[in-house]
Amino acid sequence: MLRVLLVEDDPEVAATSKAVLEHLGHVVITATNGFQGLELIHAEQPDVVITDVMMPGMSGLEMIERARKANYEGSIIVCSAAFERDYLNPRARYDACLQKPYRMEEMAELLAKL
Repeated sequence: MLRVLLVEDDPEVAATSKAVLEHLGHVVITATNGFQGLELIHAEQPDVVITDVMMPGMSGLEMIERARKANYEGSIIVCSAAFERDYLNPRARYDACLQKPYRMEEMAELLAKL
């Protein structure tokens, strides 16, 4: 069982992902933007962060960069409709990338490898 922070601004995607992750036995905390996500990373120290990249306010990549600068060492999975090469940021250290739309099985496989 992992403690997962899910950062997703689309309510439908967030609800579906949360339900599946909980069904897999994980404890899921949710945030709807990068600011909330960063606060929860600091407060909760989740095992894994799963984040959308394109969000209003603070992007997922900026959130990751700030979390890593603050010494967050957990695993990070980014999710985006854009191709990874379109937003690759060497300062944002993440462990895996899922291209939207993704199958929940793909996410489950990634989490099983962590």
